[in-house]
Amino acid sequence: MFAVVRYGANCQELVNLQCRVLILMAHLKRKCQCRPEDNIDLLDESGALMNLSKVENSASVFASQYLRERQRYILIKVIREESTEATCYESLLENLGKHYPDLADLLQKLSANPQLRDPWKRGPMQRRAQSHCTPARPRPTPQSKRSSELRGTPR
Repeated sequence: MFAVVRYGANCQELVNLQCRVLILMAHLKRKCQCRPEDNIDLLDESGALMNLSKVENSASVFASQYLRERQRYILIKVIREESTEATCYESLLENLGKHYPDLADLLQKLSANPQLRDPWKRGPMQRRAQSHCTPARPRPTPQSKRSSELRGTPR
């Protein structure tokens, strides 16, 4: 059982779903050069968030319980704002809009509107101010970093 995870400059990683969620997430963090403290998750091609970053007891649960074999997933970074309980999502696949135009829009909506993210929490007691998250944006590539350094522009 395997799945494909897309990230970076159109990179793909074949992952074994018969491993623990904790191991899978640590492997993906290393592959995409994330920091160990970063939260990452997966988005399937239809736009469903897998919520692997919220799995309780991820050291004992298999990834196959959450992911479907032979499917493609997009790696995303999850940024949780402690003060507002808002969550922002940033694609770790560069040019997401080029590969998946609908997913780029959906990711931006998920980041901007907590009610779309958690429809079961709607109600008069749960109304919160709109999140002030910035929309998902592509990560700078090594080439764009070098060109900005040559121009003398700060990153």
